[in-house]
Amino acid sequence: MLRFFTGIILVQIASVALVLVARSEARAWDIWLPTAVALGAIGLVAAFWFASVATNLRRDELHRLRADFAREREDLRVKAEREKTRLVRKSQKNVASETRRAESRANRKVALAVAAASAVGVLIVFTSSMALGLLLLSGAGSALGGYLVGRNWRPKARGGGGDIQTSDAPRRRLREESSAQPYD
Repeated sequence: MLRFFTGIILVQIASVALVLVARSEARAWDIWLPTAVALGAIGLVAAFWFASVATNLRRDELHRLRADFAREREDLRVKAEREKTRLVRKSQKNVASETRRAESRANRKVALAVAAASAVGVLIVFTSSMALGLLLLSGAGSALGGYLVGRNWRPKARGGGGDIQTSDAPRRRLREESSAQPYD
């Protein structure tokens, strides 16, 4: 606003100076006409100058607002990314704890089943049938061993295709082979 104030003061000083110089001969129209034209030219130049100053001020304000909005948009984007990362970590942590909890329950159930089968096997060995008791004990031990080995098994990627071989893959392959063979 100081720019406009300075311009207005300069226009007023120039106008007063022209009028004071022209007042010396107040009745001569040949002096007042050039004075009026000079005052009009000063006003026109001042109007263009003020328009230029206003355009530059508006352009500077627009650049400042764009920079502020871009900064705020980037801050929001970073904040959203941090929140997303935090939620992903939290959900992964929840999934891991639920998985551990489910595995713990499954381990307890398997341990209880193996212990029960072993107890029944020991009871049968002591009571009457040695072969049946040993058979039950070896079955319980095999079940425990299979469970322990299978618990650590993870699917591995195939060499060429990149897809994961799951536990359903052998059954699927057997179905495909049996459907491809003609019936005799």
